[in-house]
Amino acid sequence: MGAVFTQLYPPRPTFTEKDVPSLVGKVFIVTGGNAGVGLELVKMLYLKGGTVYIAGRSASRIAAEIEAMSAIPTDTPGKLKSLIVDLNDLSTVSPCVSEFLAQESRLDVLWNNAGVAQPPTGAGTSDGIEAIMRINCLGAFLLTKMLLPVLIKTAQSSPGGSVRIVFTSSGIIDMSGPPGGIDLAELVPGNYSKDASRNYSASKAGNWFLASEFDKRIREHGIVSVAQSPGTLRTKGWDRAPWSIKVSMALFMHEPKMGALTELWAGLSPDVKLEDGGRFAIPWGRWHPSPNKEILQSLKTKEEGGTGLAAQFWQWCEEHTKQYANL
Repeated sequence: MGAVFTQLYPPRPTFTEKDVPSLVGKVFIVTGGNAGVGLELVKMLYLKGGTVYIAGRSASRIAAEIEAMSAIPTDTPGKLKSLIVDLNDLSTVSPCVSEFLAQESRLDVLWNNAGVAQPPTGAGTSDGIEAIMRINCLGAFLLTKMLLPVLIKTAQSSPGGSVRIVFTSSGIIDMSGPPGGIDLAELVPGNYSKDASRNYSASKAGNWFLASEFDKRIREHGIVSVAQSPGTLRTKGWDRAPWSIKVSMALFMHEPKMGALTELWAGLSPDVKLEDGGRFAIPWGRWHPSPNKEILQSLKTKEEGGTGLAAQFWQWCEEHTKQYANL
């Protein structure tokens, strides 16, 4: 219970935008960066001089936020650019990556910030995959994998551990969800749970699984891959939640900017080292003091005494995204 309490009532942040040095020359991608936590993070990066790509579904919404942010007075304005991608439609990921690579030859940090807690209207597709898992995990997996070459290239000329991939998870994995984080049987089309909260928790455990599995594959290149829970925040993600849940959680909700500080810490804090790859950060920028033991077992291979569930989930993601990798 202590692990839950410390996330609902976090201590004061020790790393804020005031601690971030100039980001001139640095390039970032923030998925879902046109609203909520992502938007607050984009502002912080932009005001420090960074080149920030806002990746999202709506060109008009992104354009509106770029116009609004460009009007903010600052001595070191960065650059704001748009990337169109719909993580519910995996066929849009490859064109998004191509558009980015046509403009940039480096990528310092990828924040996989976008996600959903409730299935969006019309989210079902012919693949039969549960929508929350498709958006939160398959979309983030495919985007990250396709950007690996430019991340690796950037790491070759950057200080070790400064190039990073940040997956957005949630504190819900400490409170509910399938044993071990994910039930692979529920990933079979037509067999997924009808409980949106269970599916959401599974997808957030999946985000940690992916952070850990990417770490195993790219740490040798000097890249840090971590997961983080931004906190319980007043964002539109709660709009479709039952009113009873909204009322019960109201006392624990914080402003989106606080969640952005968690993401900022995971992506830019010097306290995050290369050897921290695969770890789980909690509000407002610190490592989880007592992670879910069943999930920790899932992260370990069978040779390490674990269940190997995270590796199996990686393979599931590979299988269900391979057709979109070279569109």
